Amino acid sequence: MMVSIFSRAIERLTGRCPLNPLNHSRFNTHGRKGLLWTFLPMLLCFPLIAQDAKDNAPKPAETPIKYSGARYQSGNRRDPFLNPLFLKKKATQQDDEEVSRGLPPPGIAGTYIAQATLQGITLRDNGKVAVVRGADSRAYFIRVGDRLFDGFVKTIQNDSITFVRETKLKSGKTLTQDVTKRLRTQ
Repeated sequence: MMVSIFSRAIERLTGRCPLNPLNHSRFNTHGRKGLLWTFLPMLLCFPLIAQDAKDNAPKPAETPIKYSGARYQSGNRRDPFLNPLFLKKKATQQDDEEVSRGLPPPGIAGTYIAQATLQGITLRDNGKVAVVRGADSRAYFIRVGDRLFDGFVKTIQNDSITFVRETKLKSGKTLTQDVTKRLRTQ
């Protein structure tokens, strides 16, 4: 495109087209000057073509914004840059998290309900007693009301035992869930 613009300009000035391949007379009459006029438009256009290629090259991604090391110290004031609605949602979500129980003690008191396995049930004078295998692979005799690490025994039937699993939340609520374990019979 740029070559044709230059060739038209030269044609207007000299009266003939320098890029016309049928115009052989210019090589005979002008010699080296004819060659110069032939290649001059291309030599003049080459920097413009290189500039167009550079403009069409993919641009690098923007550099990330660098922040200064100064942090906002609110003191007792609310941070104006934080949305209070998001803070309220985070607070309610954190309140619903379970409170850590700490390290379990040894014995049946340190056994989770999920780890307990019902081995058998016995009848005594004062009621039914369940034989439960704990997390430490020992057998324990438990009655209604005995505590495990995350709950207590609610009822003992002839072939099953019902535990109440307690979950304490940071908000102060206690969630309960009944878990029934059945005696394995073959």
